[in-house]
Amino acid sequence: MSTSWSEIPTDLLYLILSKLPIHDLFRSAAVCTHWSAVVDKVRRSPGDQRPQIPWLVPEEQFLINGKSNNRNNYNFFSLAEGRVYDIPSPSRILKNVVGSSHGWLITVGKASVQLLNPITRVHINLPKFPTVDGRNLEAVKAVLSSDPSSGGDYFVAFVFDCPSTEEDFLFLLNAEDKKWKMITIGDYDYDDDYDYDYEYDDIAFHEGKLYAVLVSVELGEVIVAAYDLIMPDSTPTWTPVVALPDIDVTFYFLCTSSEDLLLTRAVTNGPVENYINKLEVWKVDTEKCVVNTMNNLGEYTLFLSAASSLCIDTSSLPDLKSNSIYISIDLYDIGISDNLVYSMEDETFTSLSLPPLSSRKRRRFCKYLGGRWKDIPRYYFLPRTEKRVRPILLWFTPSIALHADPMET
Repeated sequence: MSTSWSEIPTDLLYLILSKLPIHDLFRSAAVCTHWSAVVDKVRRSPGDQRPQIPWLVPEEQFLINGKSNNRNNYNFFSLAEGRVYDIPSPSRILKNVVGSSHGWLITVGKASVQLLNPITRVHINLPKFPTVDGRNLEAVKAVLSSDPSSGGDYFVAFVFDCPSTEEDFLFLLNAEDKKWKMITIGDYDYDDDYDYDYEYDDIAFHEGKLYAVLVSVELGEVIVAAYDLIMPDSTPTWTPVVALPDIDVTFYFLCTSSEDLLLTRAVTNGPVENYINKLEVWKVDTEKCVVNTMNNLGEYTLFLSAASSLCIDTSSLPDLKSNSIYISIDLYDIGISDNLVYSMEDETFTSLSLPPLSSRKRRRFCKYLGGRWKDIPRYYFLPRTEKRVRPILLWFTPSIALHADPMET
């Protein structure tokens, strides 16, 4: 006797559907009303959903292939499918993306800030940009402490740059706050007679604290600072990491596994050689304030970019390379434009397969600030020869979780 697909027991169907990637889950919802109801149940139980393979999305208003994005759609590249998706923006004007966490994009306009789940189209408006002594700031990167769709409390942290003073600032916002709170560097001073500048290379939330990687070129020093979210007015604690090596360009990334805080350093050979030649990973021991070298990530894989750093458990993702690092760095003007996969096992790089670039050309600009390369605002632009170049990309893990409480749509 034959059995219809619609007659599969609910418990068995739920178990099967919870293991599917997002694109297959949406297709399953179209099979019949029974399947659609079970998909809806899966979406309301995010803890039962399998991890998703990250997508890539341009930070600015460009397409993956380098063309200008004149439509009000976000352009995503699915690593698992090797295809591009266009997803409409709920805003009238497409915003720039400065971070991604827990299935949400953190987007900014001229002065507006918004959290957006592009899959469910739910968005949350945050207070406008802060200022420092009347000076305007530009968003560099941002992270979320937890998924706002869970209905609990969450924090948003931003690194802002002040173009007029060439300084970085760290701001924090609680879900219930109406005003941004600036977090200062505290009393970590090398020399009481001189105020050294520290730049924020990356930030990450981990076990009730906000961690930041700070770099001082003058001191040749890298530190990891921990800010307590329960007692935000308390003095930050510091973990010395490593001295800066004598190299042209170095990038630091922070991300978290289920239990550990991981620090990665990408070392380049500088503008002439035009490639990343080394990746190093450490586990940050937050209790002993030391870092320990990691030569193997086990079942984990890291996804690193200028505005997002992710750590994914690949145990349920057979199509994803474990013990690897996917890295996307694009500073075109200094000869660094890489989208690579690094194997921790044999210490080799392979190119990440992306859609071919279009024939259209555009300009990209950056400048050298105090020993570090930084993107700069439009009014600093200098003439350059136009070349084909891929937009700056960041990693994003899609989420179809439905929300515990009513939210803006």
